[in-house]
Amino acid sequence: MKVMLRLTKYLRPNAKLVATAFGLLLLGTFIDLLAPWLLKEIFDKGIANKNISVILALTLSLAGIQVIKSIGMFIQGRSQELVGQNVVFALRKDLYNHLQRLSFSYYDKAQTGQLMSRMTGDIEAVKNFIGFGAIMMLLGLLTFIGTIIVMFFMQWKVTLISMSTIPLLLFVLWKFNRKVGPAWGQIREQMGRLTTTLQENISGIRVVKAFAREREEEGKFKDRNEQNFETNMQRAKLEANAFPLMGFYGGLVFLLMIWLGAIFVARGEMTLGTFMAFQWYVWGIIWPLNMLGWQINIMQQAIKAAPRVLEVIDSSVEIASPAGGGADADSIAGNVVFEEVSFHFPDQDATKDKGVLEGISLKVRQGEVVAVLGATGSGKSSLIALLSRFYDVSGGRLLIDDTDVRDYDLDGLRRKIGIVPQETFLFSASIRDNIAYGAPDATQEAIEWAARKAQIHAFIETMPFGYDTLIGERGVGLSGGQRQRVALARAILMNPPILVLDEATASVDTATESAIHEELLEVMKGRTTFIIAQRLSSVKRADRIIVLDNGRIVQQGTHKELFEEDGFFRNLFQMQDAAAAR
Repeated sequence: MKVMLRLTKYLRPNAKLVATAFGLLLLGTFIDLLAPWLLKEIFDKGIANKNISVILALTLSLAGIQVIKSIGMFIQGRSQELVGQNVVFALRKDLYNHLQRLSFSYYDKAQTGQLMSRMTGDIEAVKNFIGFGAIMMLLGLLTFIGTIIVMFFMQWKVTLISMSTIPLLLFVLWKFNRKVGPAWGQIREQMGRLTTTLQENISGIRVVKAFAREREEEGKFKDRNEQNFETNMQRAKLEANAFPLMGFYGGLVFLLMIWLGAIFVARGEMTLGTFMAFQWYVWGIIWPLNMLGWQINIMQQAIKAAPRVLEVIDSSVEIASPAGGGADADSIAGNVVFEEVSFHFPDQDATKDKGVLEGISLKVRQGEVVAVLGATGSGKSSLIALLSRFYDVSGGRLLIDDTDVRDYDLDGLRRKIGIVPQETFLFSASIRDNIAYGAPDATQEAIEWAARKAQIHAFIETMPFGYDTLIGERGVGLSGGQRQRVALARAILMNPPILVLDEATASVDTATESAIHEELLEVMKGRTTFIIAQRLSSVKRADRIIVLDNGRIVQQGTHKELFEEDGFFRNLFQMQDAAAAR
């Protein structure tokens, strides 16, 4: 109930539409209660007295109120749908906007398929209840209560006896509601898992095919699909057990009404008009109860879906701009200082687990080119991730221009750091849009300049539509090296004071790598540049080389200085030199 009450905040901006729908709902309920009474009057005052004028007047009145009801239902239905769509629009926007603000640590654990399921199916379930189910439940309740009151005043004995099976029907509804809730909870969760399996398979289809694992993936999806099928069938079994029984008890109400009504008419204790009206009124009792089963279904879907959506919205944003906006990053020059920096991932215990980084102290001057080397898992990428506050330091301080990175406006800070990530990601858009992603207002000349520096311009010119060529999802229309060069051009175009190249040329051949580095010499002038690489050819022009091992700096110096020392750098140099000589 708390969840449903919380969702009412999304109804507040639609207060006028909700009021319109509710007003028309009351009007429709009043007409539904008035119509059988008019029918009663037609029989008792028109037909019984053979008064044609009364029959005509009441019939026209009956037709008139039905026309009014139809118009009202049209406006009510449109208002309901508009409320539902407005709610789902606002809820989906809030969810998506919050996903943009959530930190990297959240996505380290989150499953894309589950998020997709919550963004689509779960929000749709909430919309169905708010936009349709809730108003129909209210309509049913008003109709049910109003009908019983009117019938009770018209002939209380028949009404009371005819409703003897209603408690049985309500008992069936109570049992159904108690069991169908958990069933819908399992269905929502199973659908999230099914979506996750589908998303992972499509994203990794090239790996699946490369290892000929299609049959195994089909089996995995089949298992998920069968679990979803079985869960849905369990829910369908509950409906199959409850709905026919509700229909049976509802039918008994109708039969009792006919039987008792006929007896009371024969005895002269009930007029024929009242008997005919009761046949109409009885549906005002039966349909709300029968429809309540479906409405409970819709409500339980929303009750189980809404917490899954709100769980994401309630997830804390661990990394954000300081309260009040933070320091202006526009004047960043690029002086970087690590002061005894340590870093643990959020799921690590800082008091027991060894940190990814420990005791890192490093000063980098504006315009200096620093290469970071180390074995896999040594903490190279983590060191760089702290610069843009993808994560926050666990201990110590990281300063840019004598200001702690945590004190900067977050968006401004990240716009001043151009990153070419190790895992290149391109969007399903044109090459131009991908290069200009960080600088959408860039001119064509600037885009081409960045592409030339990244050694990708000549290739783009050979594409069917040049820079307007669409490259497909995740850049599948390009090779790994081409994607990497587009990502490099994207970072260069931002013209940032700090440039980070995380294995930026790992996917290109040595000749292209050499050409890229020649072009980057000009780009790196005046910029603080961090180069993470395994190839020594990528770091030979660095002003300084930092060697990490188990999260600590174990070597530091120029290419020449480190070569003269016994350690990781010289061993790596000798291995690559031997490999090149083969």
